[in-house]
Amino acid sequence: MAVQSSDSVALDVLQANVELLAEKERLEQERLRLIELDRLKMEFLGRVSHDLRTPLNSIIGFSDLIMAGVGGKMNRKHAEFISAINRNGHALLGLINDLLDLSTIDARKMTLKRASVPLQMILDDLRAATEPVLASANLSVTWPSPVALIGKSAFVDRRRLSQVLVNLVDNARKFTPPGGEVSIVMDADGENATFTVRDTGPGIPLEERERIFHPYYQRSATLGSRADGVGLGLVIVKAIVELHQGRIVLDGDAGKGCMFQVVLPQKEGELAGVGAAVQGSAP
Repeated sequence: MAVQSSDSVALDVLQANVELLAEKERLEQERLRLIELDRLKMEFLGRVSHDLRTPLNSIIGFSDLIMAGVGGKMNRKHAEFISAINRNGHALLGLINDLLDLSTIDARKMTLKRASVPLQMILDDLRAATEPVLASANLSVTWPSPVALIGKSAFVDRRRLSQVLVNLVDNARKFTPPGGEVSIVMDADGENATFTVRDTGPGIPLEERERIFHPYYQRSATLGSRADGVGLGLVIVKAIVELHQGRIVLDGDAGKGCMFQVVLPQKEGELAGVGAAVQGSAP
């Protein structure tokens, strides 16, 4: 067998290194191209979502006026049609708002306006936003006792925390069959504010627990569930919680209900002005 000369071996090594460097450069260019495409995608999504809200707000606003009797009385059939328009308009607006929030989070532009907010005020916000839908779902709901909330406050962004809790309660509604139970617990001390939502739905299998926080992932359909949407609610919840420098705990075995617990530190020190990147998106 012929033995390669040292010059030949050195040439082969040099050629291999050149090829590796070229491949590395190609992969880096591809990485940058994908990052730019993702940026353009989220920028487009944000612009479209923003532009869609203006006409949709008009649709909802005028249907509100018609339902209130402005412009004259309606017959029962007309009232049903207008109610459907209004209801689905609100559902579509919620989806558009989620898409807009997702683009803001992914661009790391979401910021908080934190202040000391009484837990009773947080509870009032949550009940106003969710009670009508929960009532129509035939569920037993346990709310925090107002007496237990006296004198307790949380240092949070009130609007963003409301968004978190509404998403969690609505998630419990979707996956709890009629006749089931949903319970909400709130507490706060000098260290943390804690918000817990439990349900008696099917629970979440271990293999799904990480994926449910990824964009567009939807939990498995179960008998009696009212699952809808495109799988953005929990993504936004996790991003807002992390922006508060908090954590979200998920518990509940399959078939034994589910619990989401949000724990937010009550330090009033300087917080990061941008949120964490959305899981599953480009770096």
